[in-house]
Formats: sequence, C-alpha cells, structure tokens
Amino acid sequence: MSYKNQSSADFAAVPNSKFKNFIIDVFDVVIKALAIILIIMTFVFKMCTVVGSSMTPTLINGEKVIISNLFYEPKENDIIVFHQTGALNEPIVKRVIATENRFIKIDYDNCRIYVSDDNVFEQSEIIDESAYVNLTDGKYKNYSGIYITQVPEGHLFVMGDNRNNSLDSRAYEIGFVDERTVLGKVILRISPFDKFGFVK
Repeated sequence: MSYKNQSSADFAAVPNSKFKNFIIDVFDVVIKALAIILIIMTFVFKMCTVVGSSMTPTLINGEKVIISNLFYEPKENDIIVFHQTGALNEPIVKRVIATENRFIKIDYDNCRIYVSDDNVFEQSEIIDESAYVNLTDGKYKNYSGIYITQVPEGHLFVMGDNRNNSLDSRAYEIGFVDERTVLGKVILRISPFDKFGFVK
C-alpha cells in the first residue's frame, strides 16, 4: 500500500475552489436579479418626480412616485402621469375627472363638478371631491359661471387637485388628454420616506 504526502497547499485548494464557485454563483444571481428589476422598471413600473404645486395637497412638488401602466385603462378619479406634447413637452401629473364620451359640468360659483352620461346633470351626479380638492378659501378664483363640455372618444378630462393653481384640461395648453399619451397610474409615493405609501 502506497501513501502519497499532500502538502498544505493541496488541502487549501479545495476550499478556495469552493469559495470561488460560491462567489461566481452569487454574482450570477445578483446580475439576473438586476436584469429582472431593470425590465420591471422599464416596462411595468416607472419613477417620476412631481413638478409644481398643481396636485397639492395630494402630491407636493419634488415628491417621487411610482407609476404603472401594466394592463392599465384610465378610470375616473385615478391620478395619472401623461406626456404632454406641444408647448409643454414634459410629463404631467393630474387627476382624471372624466373619461371618453362623458359630459362635464363645472359650476364655478357653487364649487361643484358634475359628470354624466348625457347633458342632463342631476344632483346625484355631483362628484365628491372633499377628500382631496384644494380650493383657496373654499372658492374658485378667476373662474365664474358654468362650464359644460363632452370628452371626445379616446381622451380624458383631467384637473389638478389644487384647483386655483393648476394648468389642466380647462386650459388650451393642456385640453383633452389623448389616452395614448398616458404613461401610467400613480400608485405609490416613495419620497419623502415619512410619507411612503399608496396614493389615492
């Protein structure tokens, strides 16, 4: 029976080889995880920064939000981000007031908004905005009278929650929003951290 002496280097080679394989496996997992995150953030979720005060108090200038467009179809009361072309070539965040073919009546003097399937507006069609709308002194400034319109097919009527300081579908610079320009629905506020949570 023969016996071959093995040096300490021979014994050390086995653990070193296992460690190298472990590092390679970890690196492989990390790369794959980053690739998945990148795909998700590109095609499912996006991060946006709120610019301006038009959505105060719901969203404040500088806050960062996550939006999603996965199987998304805009609905009334959703907060969306859309990419406005023309004079304002930038992403804009607003609340959906009415979807395609719906009629809208804004009674500025009495601070009421009606959304209806026809142009006969009833008390039951006044939308409840008490949870989010911001009106200076509880009134519309620089607006008066009655505004009535119908949303064209494939478009949305949007407004900012800060009604007296919002450039939205009431203004020609925005007008009706083409649904094809919608980047997604705001679902989560991630910054500042103390306000982290879902957005309504």
